[in-house]
Amino acid sequence: MKKCSYFLRLRFILGLLFFFSGIEQIFGNEPDLPVNMAGFFVDPVLSGPDNLCVIFGSAIADFSGGGEPTTDVYDWVITNPSGGEHFTRNGGATFQNISVQFSQLGVYTVSLRVRRGNDIIYSASKTLSVIQGPQIVLQPDYLLCGSAPRLLTAINPATPNINQYTFEWTNSSGDIIGNQNELSVEDEGFYFISLFLTNSLGGTDCQINGGTYVGQPRDFRLLINSPEVCMGETVELALDTPISGQWLIQKIGETDLIELGNAFSLSLDSEEDLFGPGNYRAVFRALDSQYPDCVSERDISFSLKNQAEFTYSNIVAASGCNMQDGGFLFTAQSDLDFLRINELSLLEADLSAGETRSFSNLYPGIYVVETQLDGCNRSEVIIIPNNNPVPDMMFEVVEIGESCSETGKINGIIRVNLLNGPYTGEYRVVEASGAIFFSGVISNVSSFDVSVPGNNYAIEIISPSGCKFPENRILDIPVKEFVPFTIPEQLTICGDFDFIPSTDQNLAFTLISPSGQTETKNAGEVFVLNQSGNYTLTGTSLDLNPEFCPRTIPFSVVNVAVPNFEPVLESEDCFGNKLYKAELFGADLSTVSIRWYDENLKIVGRGEMWYPTAYGNFSLDVQPRASSLCGFNPKPFEVRPPVFEVDMTLTAGLICGEGQLATVLLESDFEEVDRIEWIFIAADGTQAILTQFADEREIEVAEEGTYEAVVYNRIGCEIGRDLILVLKSYDETRPDIKPFYSICTESNYGEIVNPGIFDSYEWFLDGEFVSDEPKLNLRNEGNYTLFVTNADGCVFESSFSTFEDCTFEAILTTGMNLNDVNKHFEVYVNDAVEKAQIWIHNRNGELIHFCENNEIQSRVAFCQWDGLVRGKEIPVGSYTVTLRIISTRFGLAQKITQNLVVFD
Repeated sequence: MKKCSYFLRLRFILGLLFFFSGIEQIFGNEPDLPVNMAGFFVDPVLSGPDNLCVIFGSAIADFSGGGEPTTDVYDWVITNPSGGEHFTRNGGATFQNISVQFSQLGVYTVSLRVRRGNDIIYSASKTLSVIQGPQIVLQPDYLLCGSAPRLLTAINPATPNINQYTFEWTNSSGDIIGNQNELSVEDEGFYFISLFLTNSLGGTDCQINGGTYVGQPRDFRLLINSPEVCMGETVELALDTPISGQWLIQKIGETDLIELGNAFSLSLDSEEDLFGPGNYRAVFRALDSQYPDCVSERDISFSLKNQAEFTYSNIVAASGCNMQDGGFLFTAQSDLDFLRINELSLLEADLSAGETRSFSNLYPGIYVVETQLDGCNRSEVIIIPNNNPVPDMMFEVVEIGESCSETGKINGIIRVNLLNGPYTGEYRVVEASGAIFFSGVISNVSSFDVSVPGNNYAIEIISPSGCKFPENRILDIPVKEFVPFTIPEQLTICGDFDFIPSTDQNLAFTLISPSGQTETKNAGEVFVLNQSGNYTLTGTSLDLNPEFCPRTIPFSVVNVAVPNFEPVLESEDCFGNKLYKAELFGADLSTVSIRWYDENLKIVGRGEMWYPTAYGNFSLDVQPRASSLCGFNPKPFEVRPPVFEVDMTLTAGLICGEGQLATVLLESDFEEVDRIEWIFIAADGTQAILTQFADEREIEVAEEGTYEAVVYNRIGCEIGRDLILVLKSYDETRPDIKPFYSICTESNYGEIVNPGIFDSYEWFLDGEFVSDEPKLNLRNEGNYTLFVTNADGCVFESSFSTFEDCTFEAILTTGMNLNDVNKHFEVYVNDAVEKAQIWIHNRNGELIHFCENNEIQSRVAFCQWDGLVRGKEIPVGSYTVTLRIISTRFGLAQKITQNLVVFD
């Protein structure tokens, strides 16, 4: 069998995926196959493209042979433009359809012959024109670095006829986003390109569909407390992954990105840190040690909504405790969903901007005005003074700001001094925004303290009778800021994690682990975390006169296991296409980050499934999402070129007679073979699968006909086929061998065995090979086996034995009766004797009889004598017989003398 070169048919899905739709267009609708109605068989028909564009230095064309794949054998031959052989393949169902790679430009001839049984039932050929297509330069994966756009290029810009191509770029949603060879992208995701030439009929030629993924080096998500934030609220930004990096903010419509520093998370005061209502984009940037020159950047959008706007004026003080003559004027500066004053049991909905409400007949005290606009609340306190309080209620307020402790800060104090001695009653403290209330009992004291966080407050004293005396101003409790640093509220780590709190201040950090162990580091130094549980971290300023208070932040750590994964060859087909899978052993795909790398650690895939782009060495790494990295230890694997065909040879002898078997032997590279199938094809073309010989490399058959062996690889693809005709031998010649032969060790003599004329001989003595000569001169005693092979290759076996035969044995008549024919004289000798001479003398020494025999037969009487000498009977009496026996084979001679008595 001739061996051909084959190539991997590359198909990359959601990576670099290029296939040739020009081919698809040419026979996108499968042809109607002719049906032989007489036998209900589909007749073969050769179909395939007329034109093919070479893209990556080569291109693949698909051809079909039709017919009945269960019975037909397809013999493909493709010749190149020079007339040389480009592709040959022969086989069954696997080769009903073939995919062939072409690299040389020019016109090829595709020929097909189809055999059904022993008959060639179809033969046809067609031409294929291979032309140069564009050079594809789109990669399977691109890194998106920071805010810099990534330029995607479909084909080489130097392509001579580039202006003749139509380009269509789409995103993962199917939206058309470009119509040029190049596309600049800023967003992460999948991008697809379709390009083609328009032919004279308005159809498409050389259509190419491809795709790529553009993404960040590091996987993480930005988190926000709410996508809509009201003015006056706090915007909380964080990551799902413990990474510290640079934060930036941009108001949509503005060109500047405002840097906010490096941190794990960010807390923004909407009134202090942002720029009024509108839409914003928060940006986070971080570096990955594996890609130090490529910044991972993601952003998240949110909107800052207007709060309700209103003013109050014309405040009128009440003239005494029980005087209901205070008031104020409320004006809505914006539309309001509602206005609520709980102290007045007032709730009014849907006020329009500019509307006013005049409130009168009010007692002295603190009133909280609550409003809402589009879900955003705004509250403020309004103080109605008491111009004539009870003297016992007179007080003054001392404001004491927040202060620092060893691990944090201490609340500020509102200190109330009652000016006219001890007093019993109540107090109420209200935050200026109306959000927080503090109240308590005054029990016959001259002063008391209210502990409050730093902020602005209003306070009033309430008598037992319900009279209210408010301080007619807003109190200011100075705020003491914490040392600035950030850490995640929860850290998900994998193994040991190098934890560095994020700060730009000169701080010392004290960490208390779940086991109670305490460790102190300066800013920028590393804490190694490896325990799951609850931690506390205290940051303290190292400045001599610290401006900020220490800050203690609790956080939790979850140490997750290293993902268990393996790169697995999920599937492959008979044309070399392979699909690999990241086997996660039951883990949720959404909880891990997957990267496929080439041997240069360039990303070539990011999904659970991956189609190789070439042969070679690759690796797979799987990391947990929303966690620190587990260490970069990708698992390597090799994408090996597939074996499309193995050499195979069948040899067989003839059936050498009735009841005899012929051996059919298959030789091949069995390392690539998983299954062997044997098929018998009779003289009339009928076929039968010989299931009894499944997976046998050598079979014995008794029936004349054609035997075909088909070998398959481990995925069931046919990778070889050969057949051989087995016939009967009509040569009736057999070895001419006697069962016994004699030898004589004493004279080193043995008989010569001549079995007849054959092609080859093999002589064995007691199982040991002794000769391959046509004749064997026997020298040793034992059991012999002879194998002879005739001109038909038939082997015949014969066996014989040798025995020691050096001793002469002779039997002579010792008494003869002249009147009895059964008692005349005769001699017998054994096998060793070849010649014999006999002399008989009377008592006078006279020779009366002589006999000689040179062709003695063993144990057959010879030299018979009736006692007559010259016609007369000899006298009764005693005679002397001398016997001389000779063996030329053994080189021996012997003389025997004995008496012969003659009686009447």
